[in-house]
Amino acid sequence: MPPIVCALALGMQGMSQAHADADARATTPPAADRSARAYGAQQHDALIVARRTGRITPAEALQQLSAWLAAPLDDAQRRRVASDAVSIAAGDGRFAEAVALGRRFPPAQLLDYALGPLTVAARRTRDLALQGETIAVWRARQPASRNARIHEAFWLLDSGDAAGAEALYRALSQPAPTETADRVALLELRGAVARAAGDTLQALAAYTESSALQPGRADARRETDLALAASGAASTAFDDAEAAERAHPGTFSALSLSRLQQQALAQRLRWAIQERDERAGLARVGSLDRVLADQEAALGRLDMAAASAAPAEAAAWHTVRVRLQADRLLALVERGRPADAVALYDTLRATGTELPPYGLAAAAGAFAQERRSADAVPLYEAALAKAGADLTMPDAIHFELVYAYQDTDRFEDAEALLKRIEDATPAFLRLAPQARRPNRQYTDVSGMRSLLTLYENRTALAQERFATLTQEAPLNAGFAQGAAQTERLRDHPEAALARFEALATNQPFDLGARAGHVEALMDAGEFAQARRRAEALQADAPDAVAVRGLARRRRAVLGPQLEIESAGSTGGATLADREWRLDSRLSSGLIDDQWRVFYDQSLGRGDTALGDANRARGGLGLNWQRGRWLAEGEVQRSNTGPYRTSVAGRVDYRAGDAWRLSATYDGDSKDLPWKAQIAGTGAREAGASVGYVVDESRRFDLKWKQLDFSDGNLRSGLDFGWSERWISTPRFQLETRLGVDASRGREQDVPYFNPSSDASAQLAVRAQWLNWKSDDRQFFQAVELGGGGYRQAGFGTGALWSLRYEHRWNLGPKLALRYGVSVSGHPYDGVRERQRGVFLNLSTPLQ
Repeated sequence: MPPIVCALALGMQGMSQAHADADARATTPPAADRSARAYGAQQHDALIVARRTGRITPAEALQQLSAWLAAPLDDAQRRRVASDAVSIAAGDGRFAEAVALGRRFPPAQLLDYALGPLTVAARRTRDLALQGETIAVWRARQPASRNARIHEAFWLLDSGDAAGAEALYRALSQPAPTETADRVALLELRGAVARAAGDTLQALAAYTESSALQPGRADARRETDLALAASGAASTAFDDAEAAERAHPGTFSALSLSRLQQQALAQRLRWAIQERDERAGLARVGSLDRVLADQEAALGRLDMAAASAAPAEAAAWHTVRVRLQADRLLALVERGRPADAVALYDTLRATGTELPPYGLAAAAGAFAQERRSADAVPLYEAALAKAGADLTMPDAIHFELVYAYQDTDRFEDAEALLKRIEDATPAFLRLAPQARRPNRQYTDVSGMRSLLTLYENRTALAQERFATLTQEAPLNAGFAQGAAQTERLRDHPEAALARFEALATNQPFDLGARAGHVEALMDAGEFAQARRRAEALQADAPDAVAVRGLARRRRAVLGPQLEIESAGSTGGATLADREWRLDSRLSSGLIDDQWRVFYDQSLGRGDTALGDANRARGGLGLNWQRGRWLAEGEVQRSNTGPYRTSVAGRVDYRAGDAWRLSATYDGDSKDLPWKAQIAGTGAREAGASVGYVVDESRRFDLKWKQLDFSDGNLRSGLDFGWSERWISTPRFQLETRLGVDASRGREQDVPYFNPSSDASAQLAVRAQWLNWKSDDRQFFQAVELGGGGYRQAGFGTGALWSLRYEHRWNLGPKLALRYGVSVSGHPYDGVRERQRGVFLNLSTPLQ
């Protein structure tokens, strides 16, 4: 900013040398007396001399001038008093007060020497209208004044006319001025023009040369620091400004210091985020914590200063405060405190605060981390709309909005936005010093496209995409992690684990990969290793989004659990006229990374033509799981039957990703027919199965089962099943199951249904729709229709069919709930029966 040449001659126009000499010899009365003195030319002259010689303060001088302005004065006297008041206020840095006087006494009413100070005050308070009006009066009175033309150039810059300001600068620089004051003013104009053009180095060079010509000038120091802040050295600029203000109070206004402090804290926040991402342990967030503490202190300092600021500066103070709050929102989110960020945003919204785009995006990120994507989406959209063309695509906000659309069941919007991102992101940079230079953002977009495909349940396509990407960029951690996650979702725990272990070797510090590795270990039953890795991850980065999400999922998987299966039906007279059953299991949390204690209970009732039966059985057992093996055994007690006290057991073995083997035994079978129980018969059950898993969409199972009845009957059955998912989209899935089974009974002369041999074949088609989704909470509807044939020895073959309708709720890790109704037709002993039923299944962790 140019030197205030006019202010050096405050009030000197119209004052005779005789008056000055006489007043210099006079004794200045106390301030209390001066405020009561009547106006006179000699008293005015004496006041100006006293101010110039430092015998009174600017505040005292302004007090007397204000008192005179309130008294009756003629026009000439009022113009002189108002002009001196404007000049003294501006010279003392009380720019808002000077502007208020300029509004009260327009520039046309002021003397020439007050126009320069008023122009400076109007510029410092960003009052463009008053600044332009004052310059117009100044230019009209002094057309040849270089100082007025320099101020006009600054006004053009402030008005956004950089080209006009540069043209005026070039006109003023030819010929080059020789006077030091003119050279300094022109250098400072050159610096301002360069700053407006984004040439920070040129601006700093101009301010440095200006300071060399006139060392110690406060305005040059101020502009240098502002240029430093604009060049990316905001932290250094603020430290320098604070030192200058302490050494020479008044160098910076409180508003300028607060503005610089906000810029410095924003820069420190960026550095702190980078430091966090490059370090491990609690020290990684030390800088973030210091930034948060300094932001709080800066807000307190700002509020104190703003409370005593002039009303004209209220808007500027509000802008700085809003930016500080937006920065604080971002800092809270990056520190892993989304709940605090949401609370801050709610407070700001309640007061009508309009946040800048990055503040809106930070608030949206907080809502997304709190699993409230429905609240995040409009904030992301508002951030993009507010940023407009200033935001280059693709930006992090675009990526985050794609995922938020996914989490709120807006798959079409996610696809449309991703398509726009892809169109704006070529494989090679358009403007680069080398031809066909790869575009780094294209890699990110390609990975996102593959992840989106995976999250949309199109796992086969996702696997193809990640196979191509990992082949083209084998060292890309994001691609490798996506490929590993795909293996997990394809029901290939061994392959997923192998990929994550390779990734742990190549990218040992990637938080997302480490979290995925822990989940893969849990899928594979390696709970001890999963715990050790999870604890290390928690110690290194407890605030990270991936780590906090992993902790929630581990609590759900490893904690105590309650599972309930219940069903009831009516209409099947051969088996039971009416029946219901409730099976529940309460399991402890995982003990020593491998054990669980559980309690099973089975309750049921069947009403038949032979009578009614009630069944109650409880069992206490122990479950053990390590790696590929799972085994459990329990001791159980029933209320009736020959096998009231019995044992049950199970052994499962995962022979790689493809083969699943299982063997079971139950000393008191729950599949005992109701009529058999009424007759006092019990049964022991044994079974074995082998499954072949191609992936999550195709599986083959072969099961053998045998019931050894206490009445000497023995029934054995073999069942083959083929499950296939044919269509899988974000909202719709279609799958089929083909089942073929055959069984044989030893004794037929028994009161319960027990054909000597029978067989059936049935094809079921299941369609499932996603009706609602909010983050990891979902609601589905499903319809399953089945049909086939049943053959019973002695009665030939008849048709069988079934229809089932269900609702399914997945409420994140907290609850899985399924319920519905069914109706089916089945021939027994040549008689077709229709059975109607209801069912409800529930699974929930208890912590």
